[in-house]
Amino acid sequence: MAKPIPALTGIRFVAAAAVALSHGGSQFLEGTSLALDISIGTLGLFGMSVFFTLSGFVIQYNYGGSIAGSPRKAIPEFLVARIARIYPLFVVLFLVELLTGPIVWPWLLGTDAPAEGFSWHIVPFQLGMIQTWFFANVAGVAPVWQYEEIGIVSWSVSTEWFFYLVFPLVCPLLARIRTVPAAILCAIGAVTIELGIDLAVLMLQDRINLFALHAYGTGAALPNWKNTLLLWIVYFSPFCRIWEFVLGCCLAKLHDVWSAQDFRPPRALLDIAAIVGVGAIGWVFWFTAHKTPFGATMSLFDIARNNIALAAPVALILVAAAQPVSRAGRLLSARWLVFLGEASFAFYLTHIIIYQRFPLARWETAGQLLGHLGALALAFTLATCVAIMLHFGLEMPARRRIRSWHQMASPEQRKRLVRFGSVGLATLVGAAATYALRDAAGDAVTQSGISVVSATYGGNCRWISARGNATSALAAACNGKDACTFASMARIGDPAPGCAKEFTAAWVCKGDPTIRSSSAADERAMISALQLSCNAVTRDE
Repeated sequence: MAKPIPALTGIRFVAAAAVALSHGGSQFLEGTSLALDISIGTLGLFGMSVFFTLSGFVIQYNYGGSIAGSPRKAIPEFLVARIARIYPLFVVLFLVELLTGPIVWPWLLGTDAPAEGFSWHIVPFQLGMIQTWFFANVAGVAPVWQYEEIGIVSWSVSTEWFFYLVFPLVCPLLARIRTVPAAILCAIGAVTIELGIDLAVLMLQDRINLFALHAYGTGAALPNWKNTLLLWIVYFSPFCRIWEFVLGCCLAKLHDVWSAQDFRPPRALLDIAAIVGVGAIGWVFWFTAHKTPFGATMSLFDIARNNIALAAPVALILVAAAQPVSRAGRLLSARWLVFLGEASFAFYLTHIIIYQRFPLARWETAGQLLGHLGALALAFTLATCVAIMLHFGLEMPARRRIRSWHQMASPEQRKRLVRFGSVGLATLVGAAATYALRDAAGDAVTQSGISVVSATYGGNCRWISARGNATSALAAACNGKDACTFASMARIGDPAPGCAKEFTAAWVCKGDPTIRSSSAADERAMISALQLSCNAVTRDE
């Protein structure tokens, strides 16, 4: 059994808290500050990069040696241990949401179910934890956005499950790393590969965007964001994010090599590494908050900040934190932080449930912002308490029972379990491929004339939270027409009082392979008009 590294448990809660503060900020702190809005979103990106890189470190550190040494025995035990760790709490919370949420009650009462974002077809993929393995348009949204609460945060469980299944294949290669240069080269290679994927997306984004638009509908293309194919590729997809997991595995091998050589890195060097990592993360936050928000195209930074731009500096912090002599190691090993880290998975799954029980309201003055911060602190504290109770009352007992059952099972029972699991997983993967390929072969743009892709009023003031807030209104007014004049901003509402808002629109015309867009800053946008045409675009006062 590998020697525990308390700091790695402590940093788990830091990651979960970053995600929870990001979700809480988008709900409780929605107001007039663009920089605050953007920084809140970046917190969530940071938390996920910590999760994935840390996961690779912990999995390699605890299981790498046994799987490389005796794979036939160790691989089943590893997979059972991971299922026992993540599945009981996830499936209980998901089923509770499913049976009490808006997807079931309309059906029981004989009323119409919500038109978008809820589909029974995705339930097997959620329960099989493969909803991020494919992209499709199901009930108007991608599988990762199905359902209200647990479904929204459980995408990372699906991505992690993919990592766990791939890990036994990576182990033999990692076992060959026996020197410090080889471990460092491994880490650099993982960063380089993921950065290469980002570069490929950058160069091919126009083609990807057009494919998404025609295959999955206008909502899957930029300048939309939440439900786009590009976001799935660079953020949700395990095929891209796995290199952060591999990066963590390489860092664990570096730690193992140092331990085998009885080498202790100088404390000053470790502290410098942590400071550089924190500084690089701070720069990503600062630059994101001060750059112009992307529109119909993204820069390399816009792409990389969703994955490796934050994972690479996180790696430096993990290297330092794994050594107890470093300042990072001592800070993250605080007993209260380690205690909360043990319940971090429960906290990650439940915080959104607690948050959505609070009423939504915008802030406009400093006094109102202070009150909203208090509400966020209360919701955060309640979520923490609930998570601790679920961890000790459900998560840990279920984990012990599953692992105990596996240890007592006969060889024949274990073989049947492996066969059943393999067939079930293969069936789900085949069904997922069918969903993905079904849409990819068609053309979602069927109407003649204008098809609105996205419309945003005040995106320069609210960025992500305002993106697409005018799409439905503009589409209702202009879709199917050869030319259209839209002058109904009053129907959209004011997303940022006191801010000089821009009105932006993007649309396609049947038979034209390009996405047309227009953006105009106008302090009097509420009384102005935007003209869309399949020939030209002008703005009238």
